[in-house]
Amino acid sequence: MTPPLPDEATDAVGGEGEVEASKGGGNRRKVAITSGLGLLLGGGAMYVVVHRLVKDWPEAHESLTHANLAYIGLAAVLAILAMSSIGWGWRYVMRLLGVRVPAGRTVAWYFVGEMGKYLPGGVWPVLGRGELARRGGVPRTRAYTSVAMSLGLLYLAALFVSAAFLPFALAGTGGGFNPWMLFLLALPVGVVMLHHTVLERLVALVAKLTKRELDIEIPRWKDSLLLVARYVPTWFFVGTATWAVARALTPDASYPKVMFATVLSWTAGFLAVPVPAGAGIREAVLAASSGLDGGVAAATAIVARILFILVDVGGAAICAPIAGRKRGGASVGPLPHPEGTVAD
Repeated sequence: MTPPLPDEATDAVGGEGEVEASKGGGNRRKVAITSGLGLLLGGGAMYVVVHRLVKDWPEAHESLTHANLAYIGLAAVLAILAMSSIGWGWRYVMRLLGVRVPAGRTVAWYFVGEMGKYLPGGVWPVLGRGELARRGGVPRTRAYTSVAMSLGLLYLAALFVSAAFLPFALAGTGGGFNPWMLFLLALPVGVVMLHHTVLERLVALVAKLTKRELDIEIPRWKDSLLLVARYVPTWFFVGTATWAVARALTPDASYPKVMFATVLSWTAGFLAVPVPAGAGIREAVLAASSGLDGGVAAATAIVARILFILVDVGGAAICAPIAGRKRGGASVGPLPHPEGTVAD
């Protein structure tokens, strides 16, 4: 087996983890501050979405007036499942790195740490989730590596799902090519970049440029692809939730077209790194690719955004006490052998 990384000598159970556990009060205060800031950012994002709703009200109000609340309720349930499943998938990424964390704790870290996505720049969710995991007993290197890996795997899964629904987006009434579809060119690039040989060379290059030794365990390609598959259900939850919103507004919403447009829009929002949570980008891609009429498309994009923000903010508020708990955190073992697989 591969020996622990240098910084893990103190981060492993019995080392820094116990020292930090003795500072539980301080950790809880930090988590409370982080959660409060995240809730404030989520509220700001909600304001932006509501402002857009007011702006687009002439187009959207007729569709919203006759909305079917049963479908809106279904969309809310699916949105909760979608966001929770991302935390669930992160748990398996950490397992690949030799760290076992209870599912509830992982999901709590996800909801609280992910509030950073409402800040401009793609680094904040990594810092938020990574820091919470580190305070929960995950060695620093593995904590931040697991978050970066989970984001990459999550959106690679999104590209696979989008590609599967592309034929439906191109066919039929309201179908056809639009420039946003060029984001799918990232799929073959992502698959190649995921190969362990490519990643090892990239890590070596970064180490050379920064003049620092980077002790990062690169998983085998087959193990990474299995983790991509674990994130596929997330995108069916996300896409179906958005379709349910559209279906609440019109019976003409095409499931495959809305599914394609939704998953592609989230991918475009993620790749637009400077934009907080892809604000504006997701709505534009959804309107261009869903085959929905202008007013229905605008209302669908806005209502779906509001639902997912409410899930993010509500999840962070509920999970903050769990995320700051000093017990029930990570069980850290040595890094697995390079040929190892994800354990259940």
